[in-house]
Amino acid sequence: MKIHIAQDQRYSCLLCGRCCRRFHVLLQEPEIERLAALPWNEADHAPRDFHFKLNGYRFFRRRDDGACVFLDEAGVCSMHRRFGFAIKALTCRGYPFNFASTFPGEISVLARMDCPAVLQNHGQLIREQRPDIEKLARELRFGKGFTAKQLQGLERHSVEMLRDQCQAIVREDTLSSDNMALLLMAFADRMEKLGATFINDAQTMSKVMPSIIENLKQELAELPQIGLGAYERAYFRQWFTIYCRRDEESPDRGLRQRLRRSLMIARIIGGGGNLRTFGREHPDLPLRHAGIFAPDHWQRSPATAWESYRRFLSARLDCLQFFGVSYYGAAFFTGLKALILSYPLVLCAARIHAASQKRRQIQADDVMYGVGAIDHAHGRSPLLQYRLGRHLEHFFSAERFPQLLCSLGKS
Repeated sequence: MKIHIAQDQRYSCLLCGRCCRRFHVLLQEPEIERLAALPWNEADHAPRDFHFKLNGYRFFRRRDDGACVFLDEAGVCSMHRRFGFAIKALTCRGYPFNFASTFPGEISVLARMDCPAVLQNHGQLIREQRPDIEKLARELRFGKGFTAKQLQGLERHSVEMLRDQCQAIVREDTLSSDNMALLLMAFADRMEKLGATFINDAQTMSKVMPSIIENLKQELAELPQIGLGAYERAYFRQWFTIYCRRDEESPDRGLRQRLRRSLMIARIIGGGGNLRTFGREHPDLPLRHAGIFAPDHWQRSPATAWESYRRFLSARLDCLQFFGVSYYGAAFFTGLKALILSYPLVLCAARIHAASQKRRQIQADDVMYGVGAIDHAHGRSPLLQYRLGRHLEHFFSAERFPQLLCSLGKS
């Protein structure tokens, strides 16, 4: 198996313990048997009833405060401390790495940006951790790679050419974050309309690509400033709430909790509510105070504030983890547009975070919160794989995308 590792991402564990509080860790039966047989001492006070069953699957049990039962008072995994890293469950050892099959016989690996260390670009380049990544890969199973339907007739060189052009746009520091997103979406839409036959002609594409990009920039500069109506804004808030649902809240499926969540979703769609309902990591702020669709309320953020978002896009593009198995089996252009649609979601989340700090200008920590929140769900949310999620996403693609950004205003 050929492994491509994200080139520019860094990760070294900060021992923050947040991953031990945020996720329900899936366990295989052999792992349960192995962990149950660990030779703990009585002084270790190790939990014996350490797993539970949910929807037919086994997970680590969690305490009332949300932490894994193996997380000790110092915020360290007691299994790791007592027996070493190698003894832990595969899911724990693998996080924050995300493995995905790409072309036949190949996989790619990136580091998830819902991990604080990755979000801060802290530590060692992950490509320098290849031996550990290869060891993890040997314990995993992978599919056969992109299907013909997912590639939409594109040959490999065309996929890589389009990816590289998107990377060039992401790395163009003369573009503001909103202009970058507009250009990316216009480019994806134009390429989809050109079709695979034209794009696969590498010689022609190399000649016309510069003029295509320049023409798109000119067209975007002349776009009429038309925003969204009230109904469309409510639609966006509904889509945003799906991305804000947290893994740690999902097991409670009692009637009271479901009614409470449904009521909060309805409030958020209407412009009220509070994201804290969906997880402890969200800001505790009534949404009506956030000024999501109040562009005049916000001062322009410095370009450096959006560095973490550009890293998010770059890693996904680099590893081709935006379509296929990485995004609900979606086709190339569907997945590419969905990746670009992350921008208004991150902008919305960043504004809520900044408003919770009583600021009118988005700063780097606000964008990092937004990237972590959206990356947590992008390609991983059970709700987004269903028809409603797909429809909400498609609703804001292409034609409505500039209108959405116009309503949100400059970042």
